[in-house]
Amino acid sequence: MTKTVLLIEPTIRPNGVEYLTNHFNVVLVPNGSEETIIAYINKHQARAVIVRTEKITRNILESCPSLEVVGMHGVGLDNIDVPSATENGVVVLNAPSSNYTSVAEHAMMSILALSRSLNISDSKVRNNEWHYRESYFPMEVNGKTLLIVGMGRVGQDLAKKARAFNMNVLGFDPFVTESEMQLHGVVKIDDLNMCLPICDFISLHAPLTKNTYHLFSAKQFELMKDSAFVINLGRGSLINEQALYSALVTKKIAGAALDVLEQEPPNSDNPLFTLENVIFTPHFGGDTLEAKDRCSESITHEVGVVLNGKISRNVVNPQVLGNAKAYK
Repeated sequence: MTKTVLLIEPTIRPNGVEYLTNHFNVVLVPNGSEETIIAYINKHQARAVIVRTEKITRNILESCPSLEVVGMHGVGLDNIDVPSATENGVVVLNAPSSNYTSVAEHAMMSILALSRSLNISDSKVRNNEWHYRESYFPMEVNGKTLLIVGMGRVGQDLAKKARAFNMNVLGFDPFVTESEMQLHGVVKIDDLNMCLPICDFISLHAPLTKNTYHLFSAKQFELMKDSAFVINLGRGSLINEQALYSALVTKKIAGAALDVLEQEPPNSDNPLFTLENVIFTPHFGGDTLEAKDRCSESITHEVGVVLNGKISRNVVNPQVLGNAKAYK
């Protein structure tokens, strides 16, 4: 009997849909509400569901006995209750190697855009304020110090790009050794707060955990140079937005580039929107066409691996393996 995989509109790239259609029965779910997902899984006795931003809650996992696999079309797992999946014998997969190049490129773009106040300069020219060039002088990134918080795949690739611009690169990540960082030309930092006063740019690429929640708040901004910039392509809550707003308004730091926010989508009255020294993008640093194609190919193939009773290289809850419904 052909196994059923659910996809949720708006869904993944055509290459992934084609692969699934050739090997499994594919059902499209019209929306990502909890009630709809439960209804479709149970109606079609679906063995797997692939999600993008939709939440897979404990209620879904406990209400759907046929479910064996949850595939995350991306890297972050904030929208999936992984502990509950493990308790219910459901394998969770992601696509960790699909978009790190795109995110690193976005971070490097942000560094360069902030160094030249690109968004402000664009606005001034459009408003017939050509004289802006006489009152503002941009900076080079050559020789400047970049601190990368989170030295996983993204951080490593960003370090490579930053070093090509002759930047001095520091890395803060308790889970990456000094020797591993040295391989990427990065100096390991053990005390985050101690190094903040020497950094010109700080780029955040850490996961959101209880230890990284509001990792950057009033204390950290107070330690930074007045000329320093912060970039966040990790998770919105790595930064305390109220503290960031205060630091920007008082010119305690020079600016920020934010691809992620504490609330997404944000409220239109978010005070950060009133500031011209912040560059916003809609959480799509890793959403290039190339990355989406790689992600779709990766997650669909790995879901197929698990549904065929084999162990995937991308299992994020390996403790489930002995109790996983898919491997019984």
